[in-house]
Amino acid sequence: MLFTAFWILGYHMTEQEQLEVGRVPSKDSAEALVQERNYLQEAFRFFRDFSRNRGALFGLVFLLVLTISAIFANYIFPGNPNTSFLVPRPLPPTLQYPFGTDDVGRNLLELVVYGARTSLTIAFVAGSILALLGTVVGLVAGYYGGLIDGGLMRTADIFLTLPTLPLILLMAALLGPSLLNIMLIIGITNWPFMARLVRSNVLSMTQREFIQIEKVMGASTRRIVFRHLFPNQFSLILVYTSLSLPLVILTEAAIEFLGLAPISISWGFLLNVSTHYWIAGAWWMSFFPGVAIFMTSLAFYLVSEGLKEVLTPTLKRKRDSLVVQLAERK
Repeated sequence: MLFTAFWILGYHMTEQEQLEVGRVPSKDSAEALVQERNYLQEAFRFFRDFSRNRGALFGLVFLLVLTISAIFANYIFPGNPNTSFLVPRPLPPTLQYPFGTDDVGRNLLELVVYGARTSLTIAFVAGSILALLGTVVGLVAGYYGGLIDGGLMRTADIFLTLPTLPLILLMAALLGPSLLNIMLIIGITNWPFMARLVRSNVLSMTQREFIQIEKVMGASTRRIVFRHLFPNQFSLILVYTSLSLPLVILTEAAIEFLGLAPISISWGFLLNVSTHYWIAGAWWMSFFPGVAIFMTSLAFYLVSEGLKEVLTPTLKRKRDSLVVQLAERK
């Protein structure tokens, strides 16, 4: 314990001093401690670089607050959110109801917070589906090439040439309106972009010397793919997935706005209901759900830009040189 304390504090004892203490750490434990410190340093350095982008930091804080509010919505607003507390008509924003009420007297702020559950759930699940499909297809197409590559990319071209929203509406009508189907539909119809990006990177990497050396030495396909190709695509996958989440949220809101999802508390459904009352002057019924959709999409975009800036070495060098130039001008 004494050696560990000194080691963490940066004090390097000699072997004789370690023997005098009576606890000489093994080589494996020392390497584990060094690796743990390296992970912590890398995490701190990553967050430091990410926080330099004020827009990305704002987006991250907004998403954290929104996610926590959605998770603990039952404690923030106890009771059934569909319960009407006032007269069944829309009332403008007040101190008691900052977002006003909807057409049946429900608290609109409560509905927006509960609606965040639906939007964030669909965004994360559909984003994971498109990332998984796109990564697998891109890795297989880029590594094997030939007929496999041609067949997979022609399939991706078919999805890319079809109009997205009509295709989603058709699939929703065929599969039926349910939350699971909506997540599957959005994920399945948006994977080709990820697949093409991963495939292009894998094609360039397979021509590099270290991959060719691995093949000559008899390395298995599993080793090459999971040891070299996939880890080098992780930053690309993370950035593009976060960049695709705003599109997922907008698509989900459009599906719900058109009434193809049986979800009574969602931002898209609130917009659908508000169209009947906009002319009557109930502007808040569509304004606040629309702002929620806009701010969440913007937050995901800002976070994706921050990740791209940190994880892309070229952009990171440009940013650092720009910071140096601005500092010299001052």
